This record gives sequence, C-alpha cells and structure tokens, in this order.
Amino acid sequence: MLKVLVACGCGMGSSQLLKKNCSTVLKNLGVEHTVHHTSIDEAKSTAHDYDLIVVGENFVSHLKVKEGTIVVGLKNLMNKKELETKLKESGIV
Repeated sequence: MLKVLVACGCGMGSSQLLKKNCSTVLKNLGVEHTVHHTSIDEAKSTAHDYDLIVVGENFVSHLKVKEGTIVVGLKNLMNKKELETKLKESGIV
C-alpha cells in the first residue's frame, strides 16, 4: 500500500481538494493507497513517513525526504491530468 502525503501552505482547503484528486487519480491507475493531507510545515517534519508526497512546485525544495520517497510538484494543484502525468513520469505507477 502506497502511503501518500499531500500538502499546501496552510493544510486546509487546497490540501483537502488535492487529497480527493490524488485519491481519484491513484484509484483510476489501480494503485492501492492511503492519503493524508497537511500543511507544508507539518509535511517538513513527517515527510520521512511517506512513499509519495504531492505539493505545489514552490514547496518541493522545502522538503527533505528519505531515499526512495518521491516528491511530485504541481503547477496546478487541481489539475488531475497534470497529476496523472507526473505520477507516471515519476515511476510510482
């Protein structure tokens, strides 16, 4: 099971929508997963617990992750097609 973390600046609205979109895309790709949403500040301290982290492009450099964790940065957090494309490019699916 893939452990996924999605984060936005405050961990409120955008991350909840991103969580829903991420879950939909992964389900459509046939990937068994769990998704947690949070703020970027919390993500910095919990990133090591996840296999995949999805954030806005501007937050990618803020995260230090363990080897093997994939970080996907999105230009548009609500664009499912961009998310699907980047997940495929990352090799996660």
